[in-house]
Amino acid sequence: MSVLTDWGADWSPPISTRLRAGVAALGIAVTACVTGVVGIVVAGTVLRFAGVLTVPTVSALQLRSIQVGFAVFAAAFLAWRGDIDHYCKLRLPTLEDAAWIIFIPLVFAAQGVVLSPVLAALGLPHPDPVAGTGHLDLAAEPLLWPAAFVGMFVFAAPAEELVYRGIIQGTLRKGFDSAGTVVIGGLLFGLMHVLVGLVTPNVGTLGALRWGMTTALPGMVWGYAYERTENLTVTAITHAMTWTVTVHELVLNLVPL
Repeated sequence: MSVLTDWGADWSPPISTRLRAGVAALGIAVTACVTGVVGIVVAGTVLRFAGVLTVPTVSALQLRSIQVGFAVFAAAFLAWRGDIDHYCKLRLPTLEDAAWIIFIPLVFAAQGVVLSPVLAALGLPHPDPVAGTGHLDLAAEPLLWPAAFVGMFVFAAPAEELVYRGIIQGTLRKGFDSAGTVVIGGLLFGLMHVLVGLVTPNVGTLGALRWGMTTALPGMVWGYAYERTENLTVTAITHAMTWTVTVHELVLNLVPL
């Protein structure tokens, strides 16, 4: 299955249609981001009040509290607009989907090899956020696997992918061909990370810009994969893998550089 039938085709909707789709997608991206930040604040407040922030499982899942806001936003959007089949394409993976799940981490490994020295040369530092915003080291804490699987593979990644691939790309598709949808969707995904970086302690402006640059390309990769497969399962699984099973880092460790 694929919605790439218009890729490279002479499909040019009116400028007003494209403008409406682009502005709507931008509004959705920013609103979802703001809702996500509110989710961080609310989740942190509730967990702190409950006195469970130091519990390892809770601490691990707090890494993804922004997706609580994404989930609330997605639920509200779908309740308002309906047409769930248009915005949420989801099914069990096929063989082609499985190939994408294997291929995407390799693309991210290549990005790490090529982009990291470029960003360093540009003087963009690697962000060093405060505790609670980094990567979950499951290799060091294997007992967290059940919580990580439920929290990240079943909830957090699907929530984020539903917003930034399902809803935003579904909105862009009303005014753009597949190429425009993928590129603009990826840029909006990068913009979200810039905005989050700007309000994350110890990241700073340059760190936020780096976050945006290093996530825009993955956003386009996930966007293309979604256009190709029409399956959020593919992008959700590979998205959660970047938080847990760092396949791209394993590949980088095997590359003799």
